[in-house]
Amino acid sequence: MEFIVFLVIAALLVRFIKSYFGVPKRTETLVLSGDAENFRSGSKTASYQWLEPGQSFICRGYSVEDGMVYVGERMRDFTGANEGCLINPDLEVAPEGTPSSPVKEIQPRYETMSPEQRGAYLRWLGEGRFGRADPAWPFLFLYGIERRLFVDGPRGYVSHQERNELVSEVRRLLHVYGEHRSFRGYCNNLLATEWVLKGDYAEIPEWVDFTDRFCAETFNAIISLYVSRDQPIPGEVALQWLFLHPELIPGTLSRREPEKFERLFLAGYKEKFGDGILIHKNRSPLNLIYKGANPSLGNGVKLPVQALPDPFLLATPIKKLTVLAEECITAMESDGTLEFKGRVFDTDDIDPLESLDDVHSEFMARLATKMLWPRADVLAVCGALSIAPEPSFELLNAWGRVAGGLPLIDDGDPLFVDIPLLQEMLLRENADAQ
Repeated sequence: MEFIVFLVIAALLVRFIKSYFGVPKRTETLVLSGDAENFRSGSKTASYQWLEPGQSFICRGYSVEDGMVYVGERMRDFTGANEGCLINPDLEVAPEGTPSSPVKEIQPRYETMSPEQRGAYLRWLGEGRFGRADPAWPFLFLYGIERRLFVDGPRGYVSHQERNELVSEVRRLLHVYGEHRSFRGYCNNLLATEWVLKGDYAEIPEWVDFTDRFCAETFNAIISLYVSRDQPIPGEVALQWLFLHPELIPGTLSRREPEKFERLFLAGYKEKFGDGILIHKNRSPLNLIYKGANPSLGNGVKLPVQALPDPFLLATPIKKLTVLAEECITAMESDGTLEFKGRVFDTDDIDPLESLDDVHSEFMARLATKMLWPRADVLAVCGALSIAPEPSFELLNAWGRVAGGLPLIDDGDPLFVDIPLLQEMLLRENADAQ
């Protein structure tokens, strides 16, 4: 009996010595700089850390000097899966110099990439996020900044200095990788949203682009600013709001002849409303729904803007704008000087449908079921058809320009499908076939 007790005590001592003096597995795969805090542990749902700008780390032999990423083992999103941007040091990574294939996922996640792809991503981070890059890498990095600003930020975890540094980095990435349409749109929306949340409304910075349809939700803050100051909405602002919501303008004439539509709209707006529509402010704060690139944010993050009132509680002002837009379109239809008057380019030698392959014809058919699409739903359709979103949008827009004189899709969130243009094209095809 005493011998058995001795064995038990010895086993416990061995386990204690190993746990106390042994090197934890994490230090073999992840080394943090300086006096960085340990992962938040003791939770079933969280074991991660945000590394601030300038904080370095080494993951699986890859050295990264400038942080701005989340690292750790667990960081659950709304689905229960790990946050898409989380760099998990427990996951295998291919050694430096190993060739890597492009990331095929429409919405990439660090944990689902191959070891070779993870190595390539970490190398890109370590090289300062410059140069040629797989499109997935800037997106993965942007995921983390979105979460830091719009999830951690409202909880008071992000300093003013850090926010400025993150904004500066997004501006730099926009300059380097902004040729990618959706990445440019998501960056523009992040920058516009951060400007609204900052609350310094003296002037709009030159790097905030409210003409991008990815910023359609955030542009509501501009309307709210005029309401908060008891100022009428200028005609140019009302027109910009309308252009960000093309589904409210009937037909295709406003897109075929935008300058003509603008002249008619501004003249009509001045005649009807003088200096502009005056919306009385209320006590309800403006709420923005931030829909970013990060799939872990789900259907969006609600961001209350306490300093601004909600100008959209009443439908009447918006109804006035749509009525005026309809009147402008009617006037354009009766104007014999317009070049198009709703007609498409002469394409006698082109069969629009035959110029698309089967999978993109199916893609077009699915999109044609409604005018506005949440971007996440479009990405899901692309995933189901195994096609890449950006090239598919470009193909349908090229098809629209050739067969109808206009792009068929205006990317954003929501994505706009020009159903009237599509109907024109298909009606003309049927007429030619008869």
